Amino acid sequence: MSGSARRGLGLYNIPAHLPFLDTLARGVIEEMGEAGADPTALSRVTILLPTRRAAMALREAFLRCADGRTLLLPVMRALTGLSVEDADELALPGLLDLPPAVDPARRQAVLTSLVLRLPPRYGGPNGPEQAWRLARALGELLDEIALEGCDPGKLPELVPEEFATHWQVTITFLRGVVEAWEGWLEEQGLMDIGPRRVAALEAQAQEWRENAPTDPVFAAGIGAGGTIPAAADLLRVVATLPRGAVILHDGVEKMSAELWDVIAESPTHPLCGQYRLLRQMGAVLEDIRPWHGLGAPGLKPEGRPSGDLDLARRAELLARALRPAAGLDAWLDRQPEYWKPALDGFSLLDAPDVQSEAVSIALLLREALETPSARAALITPDRDLGRRVAAELTRHGILADDSAGQPLGETPAGAFLRLLARAVAEGFAPVPLLALLKHPMAAGGMPRQAWMEAVRLLERRCLRGPRPAPGLPGLRARAREALGRERDAILLDRALSLLDALERALGDFFELPDSPARPPADLLNAHLTAAEALAATDTRPGGLRLYAGEEGEPLAVHLASLQPAFRELAPMSPASWPALFDVALEGPLAPSVRISRGREGGRHPRVAILGLLEARLLHFDLAVLGALEEGVWPQATDPGPWMSRPMRAEFGLPEPEARIGRVAADFLLAAASAPNAVLARARKRAGSPTVPSRWLTRLETFLGGQRDEHGQGLALPQSPAVAWAAALDMPEEVRPCPRPAPCPPPEARPREITVTEIADLVADPYGYYARRVLRLVPLDPLDAEVGASDYGNLVHNTMKRWTQKLDGQPWDTAQARAWYAEAAEQTLAEAAARPGLLAFWRPRLARIGEFVVAQEAAAAAGHRILQRHAEVPGRLELRGTGIFLKVRADRIDRLCDHSLALIDYKTGTPPSSGEVADGRAPQLPLEAAIAEHGGFEGIPPAATSALTYWRLSGGGTAGEVKPVKGDPMALAADALDNTEALLRDFLLGSRRFMARPHPRRSPVRRDHDHLARVAEWGSEAE
Repeated sequence: MSGSARRGLGLYNIPAHLPFLDTLARGVIEEMGEAGADPTALSRVTILLPTRRAAMALREAFLRCADGRTLLLPVMRALTGLSVEDADELALPGLLDLPPAVDPARRQAVLTSLVLRLPPRYGGPNGPEQAWRLARALGELLDEIALEGCDPGKLPELVPEEFATHWQVTITFLRGVVEAWEGWLEEQGLMDIGPRRVAALEAQAQEWRENAPTDPVFAAGIGAGGTIPAAADLLRVVATLPRGAVILHDGVEKMSAELWDVIAESPTHPLCGQYRLLRQMGAVLEDIRPWHGLGAPGLKPEGRPSGDLDLARRAELLARALRPAAGLDAWLDRQPEYWKPALDGFSLLDAPDVQSEAVSIALLLREALETPSARAALITPDRDLGRRVAAELTRHGILADDSAGQPLGETPAGAFLRLLARAVAEGFAPVPLLALLKHPMAAGGMPRQAWMEAVRLLERRCLRGPRPAPGLPGLRARAREALGRERDAILLDRALSLLDALERALGDFFELPDSPARPPADLLNAHLTAAEALAATDTRPGGLRLYAGEEGEPLAVHLASLQPAFRELAPMSPASWPALFDVALEGPLAPSVRISRGREGGRHPRVAILGLLEARLLHFDLAVLGALEEGVWPQATDPGPWMSRPMRAEFGLPEPEARIGRVAADFLLAAASAPNAVLARARKRAGSPTVPSRWLTRLETFLGGQRDEHGQGLALPQSPAVAWAAALDMPEEVRPCPRPAPCPPPEARPREITVTEIADLVADPYGYYARRVLRLVPLDPLDAEVGASDYGNLVHNTMKRWTQKLDGQPWDTAQARAWYAEAAEQTLAEAAARPGLLAFWRPRLARIGEFVVAQEAAAAAGHRILQRHAEVPGRLELRGTGIFLKVRADRIDRLCDHSLALIDYKTGTPPSSGEVADGRAPQLPLEAAIAEHGGFEGIPPAATSALTYWRLSGGGTAGEVKPVKGDPMALAADALDNTEALLRDFLLGSRRFMARPHPRRSPVRRDHDHLARVAEWGSEAE
């Protein structure tokens, strides 16, 4: 192309440090002003922009530049308006001849069915959900092949022998999939999404070549990070139109032609994509002219436009720091005074973790609003950070939802649908069941209040503790077991009514077994039918509740597209349905109204939380660039599962690193254009150290090398927001919490205490106070694992049954073994534990049986035992105090000398004789005292001659007999005297219930340590 032809291209530039859209609007008004005073002239202009958000923002920019005049605005369209979804709006004859585009959901399903043909041993998917994800990556590859102008027919030319065996299999399979996919499209009379998008761009370019519009056409801000060949061709056509112009956004610093050539080969550089775009357009840098209003009168001698010189210097600083390796010789030029103005309004926010980063950013956004009319934004690719900042802003009275949207599966209705599938798949286990039943969408055709009352009843009385048997029958059985007493009849009816409503709503979607296989379309229909029935209230249909609002509409549209798409999939195991449904909701986005939902007032007009795409070309007085960490911004590069890097290069696809170049352009332009820019990062993410973004590292390294005569380098100013965030919830004065020691009035103190509570009262009076005076008893966990206490109950119940069988019967070893086996099986059956636990417990109980039978056989040989009593309740009033001591003894034997032997079963380590003597384990001595006073039902008063612990573990040593040393009656008298004195102080007197008064006595129960705030005043040992 000749030099004169090049000069004829309508290529313009708006420098990075200027507000792009405002500058563009002023230039368009200035350009159209030359045509006279025609008020309709501006309305005949067409402006193409990279995003719809930029098009909306340009409308506001025109209004700001109108100076109060009435304007007929130009036609503003995003380049995405030329995509498949809107291509027919162009009404071009060429497009009318093309086949219609395949529906995206249907394409995804067909590609999934093709991917499922690859066996897992060759890297294929292990289930439909993995196939769905692989198909999504395959669809992206097919789109990339079409958009980059590559020929799928050249796939066979990739030489498999040059690659590893895995890639040989993959490329062979890929060729087959592409052929099958193209055959399916031809059979259906459809066109793929990528090729049709390219066809739309080519048709528009051809239309303008043959019939150049007489009205102005401007393409602005497109291709900052590069673009596809078809779009580049369209931009070249726009640049050659009589009244066409392509307006770029760069102009950061002057560089040599050699350096620009190096940048063109550096895909991670922010200007690489734009320079490649110029090459695709057949243009050179000299073709670019300043945009209207930035002409020669406003240029400085070095070629930079006038305006905010500090911002211009900042843009130059960023470009210098981000130069490729071949341009780093410029770093050796030490000019600290030259670069200092670039740091005005430019700072670094280095937070210790992501939450601190979010709190700090929220404070910065709030501070920006102190300036009238100032606009502030968080720009980040990290949606989790966006949600955190939006939540933090609410404490300052600011509503700002994340404008990047949220996946459909994370919307309330999407989460409800996913919870329903999970609850059914897991057999209505307590945790997923309650997550479903407590969801705001769930009502089951009942009034929401009545529904929630029944759900809370079911949770407290039926679902706490070990998991019920699977399915709705298991839930009903647990409800009847937990609420089977006559006084609970009304509660049982309420719980069963809830389960009946749940069963009616589920219909045939009540289980998801491994087999038989079912068509995914049928599963989807059953799933949605159940969800709509479960979401209904007594006054409103479920569909109206499920698909209401800004989030519900896109979900309804997507689910409607999945119905026909899933018909393309083969029948599958119903058990895999929840995973497939989850991945089917991953891609599409819905508007994020998480913060503004249910709150009065709209979103704040001057605060925004944006993704990288949404923020392009927008201008803010304060821009916080968040999550500047490697792997987040920029994201990790991945060539995808279908082609390796060498395969992509050989096939003609761009490098995966080109994605870094695109987001680098977003970083550069956002940081350069805002008067106040904050670069934010967190030093830790999910507890792991992070690596600062490469751009931050380069910037800090370059500034550190700008040393003055004292050897002091420059650095980004630290944002004070981190200190603000640390001080936000910090009290002015830290006052340690004292050790609690409540003193309830005498009438509030209990008059009854069990012997097992005596040790707890001594070790932790506050814990006893919380449990017995305040009656704060912790709820059992949901889906609790069966632990040591459950095994202990199992052993105690087995021993009780067996002992009751033995009492009064002549000794027969074989019969005793049979009775023990029968008692063990009855107890195991009542436990209704999982098969794995039964397999673990049964042999342990059997070993315990051998031990206790041997003990009883030895006792029978000596004729020592006259009577055996199991699980005997006992009660004793302490010497006219009105305080009753209660106990349930594991076993009491009346011996041949008419004395008593007290036995306590322990599945763990029993107390030592020293602990019994010093009062740390007073249970057996107190039982002896109760027995002496005739406090046990059916047992006359008698002295105790033996105190014994039986350790019944069922392990390698099945059992041990641990007699307590010392005189039982002396131990009983001491224990009773000490207990009486203790209870007179605590239950009759005014002694305070102090938390943990004895450092050497550790309580068995620690359920109330958080209420006592032990961590605040206690030592590490406590």
